[in-house]
Amino acid sequence: MSEELDHVFGQLVKRSWQRFDEQRMTQEIDDLLVGAVVTAMVAEGNSLIDLNSNGSHHHLRFENPRDKHRLLFQLGHATGNVTAAKTLGHYASVQMGYGEHVKDTRTVWQALKSEVKSGFLDVGEPGVITVDADLTTGYVYVQVELLLDLEPYFADHYTVRYPLLQQHLSAVRQALAKYLHGRLAVTG
Repeated sequence: MSEELDHVFGQLVKRSWQRFDEQRMTQEIDDLLVGAVVTAMVAEGNSLIDLNSNGSHHHLRFENPRDKHRLLFQLGHATGNVTAAKTLGHYASVQMGYGEHVKDTRTVWQALKSEVKSGFLDVGEPGVITVDADLTTGYVYVQVELLLDLEPYFADHYTVRYPLLQQHLSAVRQALAKYLHGRLAVTG
């Protein structure tokens, strides 16, 4: 009887550790994503120029020292509790922006006005490219929000699959840069 109860106790401890790991992963994956994005962007030659959090989202800003384009991120873990993560899987709301400094902000401002009139500006749905400008600094940004499954980017709880993450972030950056150059005819 004693050995049977020892086995039961061992199983209870084992399952407790599984639950503990689930809770810890749910709490930590948000920070792991931030670290993975920072590492991926710096590895591509970008400099982190701003990082802050407001409790529900992390805001990151990078600048490429070669051509001065900027990348903006707003990251938020959409499945922030164990129940949601087990039901839906871990995923994040990722808003990524691409910006360039422009010399003629008036021309870009006219293009932005036409974007507003056409209904292409900020409809709040994933995959829709929106436009913004910081006329004080002369940067024009295009951004897109995506809801990304996080499991593909993590081989286990703490090992990041950087080639996949970098490929996906590069694809988004390229699409945004093409949009900025094509639709708005922006040249730095």
